[in-house]
Amino acid sequence: MEPWLSFYCPHFVSRTEAEGFIRACEKLQPSAPNHIAKIMMHQTQRLVSIVDGLPKFRPHQEPLQVLFLVMCAENIAKLHDGFSEEGKSRYYVQKFFEKFLSNPDKDTLSHGFKVNVDPLPSIGFNKAVDLLYDIRCDVVHEGNYTDFAFHDGHMAMVNTTPNVIAEIQFVQVRDIVVRGCINAINDKLSKP
Repeated sequence: MEPWLSFYCPHFVSRTEAEGFIRACEKLQPSAPNHIAKIMMHQTQRLVSIVDGLPKFRPHQEPLQVLFLVMCAENIAKLHDGFSEEGKSRYYVQKFFEKFLSNPDKDTLSHGFKVNVDPLPSIGFNKAVDLLYDIRCDVVHEGNYTDFAFHDGHMAMVNTTPNVIAEIQFVQVRDIVVRGCINAINDKLSKP
């Protein structure tokens, strides 16, 4: 239980609550109608752990991390829906962010990126989700994992392609995705 606990604990009010979440998933047998919640819990930890480890090998190349975060969001949305075919990636990424994010997390993401024109309007929720998906596509299809930077904790980062200012730190996006995954898993747990 420890690998799951150390990963999920920061996203729960208490260790006891995190343990309850993990136990509820781990006790599910393959014959259980909502067994997929256990798989979703494992997949979230596996994929986001890759995200967390990437800076050791490729520091300051956040688009690589975005790739795995978006893969995680897509995977969780597809598992939740029981979709096992190929394709519909953008659809499921958008569905994940729309369906499983809390309103405060949607608001944070909505205001995390500004168009780089005066008076610096926010790009909004849907465009922020599309931006993350487009970063993923740029890595996958173009091999470009160096041309986007998030707020570094001290200042916003100006990006040229696309022409946006990132006022959100990558760790915030990471945590938003993890919380969305927890919401999706809890939704499956509540529907035996």
